[in-house]
Amino acid sequence: MHKNNFLAKSVRFALIGGVAATALNVPLVMAADEAGAKVERIEVTGSRIKRTDMEAASPVLVMNRDELEATGMISIGDILQTIPAAGSALNTAFNNGGDGSTNMDLRNLGAQRLLVLVNGKRWISSLGSTVDLNTIPTSAIERIEVLKDGASAVYGSDAIAGVVNIITRKNFEGVEVSVYGGQNAKYDDGRQYTADVTIGSVSEKGGLLFNMSHVTQQPIWAGDRDISDTGYSSTADNTRLRVKGSQLNQANQDALANLATPNGSGIYDLMSLEGTGTNIGADQFRPRTGNDVYNYAPDNYLSTPQNRNSFYVQGFYDISDNLRFVSDFMMTNRKSSQELAPMPLTLGASFGAGASRVDIGANNIYNPFGETLYGDSARAVANGEAAGYVPYALQRRMIEAGSRQYNQNDTTYRAMVGFEGNINDNWTWSASYIYGQNNQDVLTTGLLNLTRINQALGDNCDASNGCVALNLFGGPGTVTQDMVDYITFDSVSRSGLTMKDYTFNISGDLFDLPAGAVGMAFGLERREESGFDTPDPLTVTGESSGNQRDATSGGFRLDEAYVELSIPVLESLLLTPAVRVSDHDAYGNNTTGKVGLEFRPIDDMLLRGTWAQGYRAPSISDLYAGNADDYATWTDPCNTRTASGDPLDVSGLPGCAGVPDGYRQANTQIRITRVSSPDLKPETSESYTFGTVYNPSWLEGAELTLDYYNIKVEDAIGRYGHTRIARECATGSNPASCDRIDRDSLGNIVDLRNFLQNAGEYNVEGIDFFTAYRFPETSFGSFKASLDIAYVIKNEFDGTDRVGIQTGDGGFPEFKSNLMVDWAMGDWDAHWKVRLVGEMTNDYYTDVDQETYDYYKELGIRENFDTYMVHNVSVGYNIDAYNTKISLGINNLFAKKPQAEGPTNNEAISTNNFSVTEYDVNMDRFIYLRATTKF
Repeated sequence: MHKNNFLAKSVRFALIGGVAATALNVPLVMAADEAGAKVERIEVTGSRIKRTDMEAASPVLVMNRDELEATGMISIGDILQTIPAAGSALNTAFNNGGDGSTNMDLRNLGAQRLLVLVNGKRWISSLGSTVDLNTIPTSAIERIEVLKDGASAVYGSDAIAGVVNIITRKNFEGVEVSVYGGQNAKYDDGRQYTADVTIGSVSEKGGLLFNMSHVTQQPIWAGDRDISDTGYSSTADNTRLRVKGSQLNQANQDALANLATPNGSGIYDLMSLEGTGTNIGADQFRPRTGNDVYNYAPDNYLSTPQNRNSFYVQGFYDISDNLRFVSDFMMTNRKSSQELAPMPLTLGASFGAGASRVDIGANNIYNPFGETLYGDSARAVANGEAAGYVPYALQRRMIEAGSRQYNQNDTTYRAMVGFEGNINDNWTWSASYIYGQNNQDVLTTGLLNLTRINQALGDNCDASNGCVALNLFGGPGTVTQDMVDYITFDSVSRSGLTMKDYTFNISGDLFDLPAGAVGMAFGLERREESGFDTPDPLTVTGESSGNQRDATSGGFRLDEAYVELSIPVLESLLLTPAVRVSDHDAYGNNTTGKVGLEFRPIDDMLLRGTWAQGYRAPSISDLYAGNADDYATWTDPCNTRTASGDPLDVSGLPGCAGVPDGYRQANTQIRITRVSSPDLKPETSESYTFGTVYNPSWLEGAELTLDYYNIKVEDAIGRYGHTRIARECATGSNPASCDRIDRDSLGNIVDLRNFLQNAGEYNVEGIDFFTAYRFPETSFGSFKASLDIAYVIKNEFDGTDRVGIQTGDGGFPEFKSNLMVDWAMGDWDAHWKVRLVGEMTNDYYTDVDQETYDYYKELGIRENFDTYMVHNVSVGYNIDAYNTKISLGINNLFAKKPQAEGPTNNEAISTNNFSVTEYDVNMDRFIYLRATTKF
């Protein structure tokens, strides 16, 4: 009885969804029903055993080609980020910290814990084990299957949260040309263009498909939206100088005393006068005020630009009835960029070791005091200054040098060759070799050469030695082009990753039980990865004004074997166990298992559940990344003064004993060194899912799925935490943390080494619900409605539940959903989608102390974010006479804007005053038109 049910559902699915026409290019394996009919077995994402039923123990979301096109989006990564189960992940709206790539996150467990496959085989990733989905052209995709369950036992490393399997177009014949264009209606920006050509041919012996795709995405500027147009920095376009008056000669002391009042430590906080030009002297300053800030936001992208060109070819050839050769090749080149405000120049020991090397020579023609200002106290004492010398501190926004641009030229290609065959009617095998490579060059402009700046501010800088003296003490515009040319440089860095993957799989029926055949899949896989990151030489030596970074080089080899079984315990009960053994040359062996259970109490209903172990091997970046600077904004627990100068009692903090009285960190951004850890072990996970699938026979066209999940990740790889290291050192709870902190004689932290460890723990729990109904045909056309809901019960990290919290560009809404209504009549079709993000509360406690939190509160920064809802609509028309379809759509029909985190970017935790992973960055009606013609 149930076998007939399996057969009927499989045939129905094939006729409606086109699965039989788009299945992987493998020789057909046929199963006989009780009447002797034949039906094709296919491989469903989540299992290597071919079957005749799409409904399996693991929950799978399927998006076909029509659904992808109806979104009106041109990036498969952007599309996947809108499904309710998706979490916060990198996309092209990340300007500061982005690199042009778009990732996918599931359950907010991190993009590195989601495995991406193309046609069931691993795709090439980055040094950090994340996949740029923009490397896969949308026009080459037939459908996407999202497995929302751990699958390491079947697929290997990274499949902790789930698997995205992208299936490319198969059995395509003819020529198809498609063009697309869209832009924001009110702001007239954010334009996007695509042009795609697909050519295919299929014969009795083989088939071939070519796809070429071009994508252009133009930018949106942060300054062009009210929510993101303001963000202040203390580094202004006038020079800010902090200097201790008693260290200067009497004439300079008298001049400064007439201009300003020093703080309790005798330090003057000054700004150069506007329009001072080449005038020099201590009288060319004024006291700094709270209005001496720089609005950096208008110089930043809100949505970053890029151009992508992709080429894809795939083919198969039947050598014999039981042997097929298969191959595919894909190459994508991406040129992308980010733009930030002009570089802030910071000099003096309080800004790190590199900045401390710069002295302002007494005889430099632009020195306003005529005596040497030292950037380092030890060097000052060595040159005759008194012990306890306080180095100067200087800040200036180098607007004359122009904005900083980060331009990526990224090329990814991947080639697969393999053979597939039948041993008999029940057994198939496949063997393949994959070679993939990603290479990226990054050209960064607008950087400053600290060695040249040291020379330009020194005593002996003049035309005779090719040096151009630098005037940092005039107002905006007093740095000439000659000065800019002397101190700026363009940085070129290169990185890349190479992957080699060898696989062998065999599957079929072992023997028969009373309830049916026992199926088995067995496979072997060897994966080799190697990668590198080579920064610009000035970046490596720390002579650049950008963050210092060392080179990365390393690789690993991973050998694996797995076995999967399908055991029909009863005619209505199926058990599917699997186990995988892995041998990693960096850390050793590990084993993962999985068990699935499918039970059909009635024909219309499937009850299902899984238990799975998972793992993620450390990435090349985790193991071998070179040390890299990071300047996080946080508060030193050893401050002896508040920001307003009031005393703080640190006598109860033993780790602060060496900090001098009166110390207050010189900069809100404190230098941190990010350190890799070659001794890392794999992350491990344990997950459960329980659910039901209901296809009521009494309501043809209806379906419903309900699934509960629980995933626990242990030994998660993550940073120990700079605030944790500083706090443990200060309180004495872990004295070893003090060994990771370096302070100068004034108390400033000049370095803090933040290392990786296997210690984090994630615990996520929730419910996924999906229902769809295809209404009976009416005189008004055919209608289909679907609703996809993700409800999060728990999302804990290290014991802290983040459900309902927005933290900068990351969000953890309790509730997300997509409602779709589709209509078709004759040559017309229309689509309406409502995307909903539940309410959240801002998390002000992220890396801030109580003082900073209270400061945010007093400013009236909003804390509660209301439910956010966006409507997308489109309509299409088929022109049969020309085999052409025209589609017109509007995304964000009502121009919904996100709610601001605060009055300006200056008070916001996120980069643009709202989360770019949860909300629409256009904030406008995006109107697009697509035309597709097939010959």
